[in-house]
Amino acid sequence: MMKIYISGQITGLPYNEVKAKFEKAEMELQAKGYYVVSPLKTGIPYHAPWEVHVSIDIVLLISCDSIYLLPDWKYSKGSTLEKNIAELLGKNMIYEDTTVFVELKQAISEVMGIPFYDITGGSRKRNIVFARMIYSHFCNKQGESITNIATEMKHDHSTIIYYLRKFKDDYKFNPKFREIVNRIESTLSKTNF
Repeated sequence: MMKIYISGQITGLPYNEVKAKFEKAEMELQAKGYYVVSPLKTGIPYHAPWEVHVSIDIVLLISCDSIYLLPDWKYSKGSTLEKNIAELLGKNMIYEDTTVFVELKQAISEVMGIPFYDITGGSRKRNIVFARMIYSHFCNKQGESITNIATEMKHDHSTIIYYLRKFKDDYKFNPKFREIVNRIESTLSKTNF
């Protein structure tokens, strides 16, 4: 049985969100037949110093055949270190697929003509703000956490929460916005979103 280590952002995130993210990945990998090693199950207290966690995590990683990188690994100093060590040791690299993001980005681009790099920028143009609200709504509807959405969009949590609240009002009271949302929803339904 192949032994796989899960790597993703932990520091700076709420514990419940981290726990849910790692448990979800662990269950999915176990269902695929992997023996899973999680950095949350080392027995070290969660609030122990970062260096203590990282040193134990690296020892665990070395004993594994593969590393499974959650989408937010690139925003974590520890995960970046783990990825680099795994590469140096020739471990199998597996990246978690985020197809929800890909399909939604394509639908928004197709319907609104807005590339994703504009959505992640700082523009306050109305149609780009609409795109951010739509992106946040559909990702959230698919079960993505606010942290993952914020990371992907390069905005903070409170901004994503604002977009999710504003989406409801604009959908209810703005016919133009509602039409755009419906067109995107129609495009997504063709991809079994």
